[in-house]
Formats: sequence, C-alpha cells, structure tokens
Amino acid sequence: MIINAEPARSSAGIVETVLHPGRLRIVHALMDRELTARQLSAELSDIPQASLYRHVGRLVDAGVLRVTREERVRGGTQRTYTVVESAVTLGPRDFDAASSADHQRYFAAFVGALVAGFDQYLRTTDAAPTRDGVVYQQIPVWTTPAESRQLATAITELLRPLRMRTEGRHRRRTTFAMVLHPDPAP
Repeated sequence: MIINAEPARSSAGIVETVLHPGRLRIVHALMDRELTARQLSAELSDIPQASLYRHVGRLVDAGVLRVTREERVRGGTQRTYTVVESAVTLGPRDFDAASSADHQRYFAAFVGALVAGFDQYLRTTDAAPTRDGVVYQQIPVWTTPAESRQLATAITELLRPLRMRTEGRHRRRTTFAMVLHPDPAP
C-alpha cells in the first residue's frame, strides 16, 4: 500500500482486497513492472500456485491489477499483469478518514509483507546479506509533522530515478521501506 499526497480514488473494498498478506506481496512484486502469473509464481514460490492465481484474479476484478498483454501459449492464454498504482494509493482524505484500528491493520499488513519478503530472500540458496547490500536500521530524528511529510516527499523524489531503471549487470530489484511515526509521548 502506498501512502501518497496525491488524490486517489477511495474504496474500502480495494483496501480490504489488497490488505491480505499474499495479495499485498503480489502487488509489491508487480510495482513498476510487468510479470506473468508464471513469473509471479516463481518469484513468490512460498504462495501455492492455485492460491496465487485466485489472488491475481481477485486483484484484477478489484481493478488493482490490469492485463497489459495476452499471448496464446500452448493452447491457453498467458496474461501479463501490472499494478494500477492509483488503485493502491491512499490520498490524504483516505488516510485521515481511517480509524486507529484501520491504521493498525494497514501497518500490520505492511510489516507482514516486509517480513515475508525478507524471509523469502533469506531462504534463497545464495542469500548473502552483506554482499547483497542488506540494510535495516532505525534512525531517530526530531521533526514536526510538516517536516516528516517533507522528509518522506524528499526521499520519495530521491528514489524516483531508481524506480525507472531496469535490471542489468550487478543490479537487482531491491525493496526500500519507509516508516515515519512519532514516538509515544513521555
């Protein structure tokens, strides 16, 4: 789920559809790229193939994924999918309208998808966190709410060119996750 300052269409049904851990991982896998269900299945090998196909179908029906290409393959149709980014972007009104319980669910799904993706990475036979540039850290900063929004916007803009690049020698898709939240009041 992307939280953005841009307006987006609001739909509780889409949010509920995407919040499922498996579907959230599918959405993340398809951000900024196009994959077939077979490619998704290879990448998300811990999700049973039948479940993956059901999740993809549900995401297409909800308008979260769209088919970008169809090809005839061995008597069947192979579809290539991508994310409809506006469907998974919560605008400020949506974010403000969410209850504390909603935010807890959103955050739990976000963290769950991160944990599942990292676990899958670690289970690969050639996982080497130091070599692969794995970093996880917490850095306390002192900000006002406006400065937190400015920081998030600046980091998002800094990352924009890297989202547009493609695979290449020594380059692989890497997940960057950002969370800004105030510490509890003393």
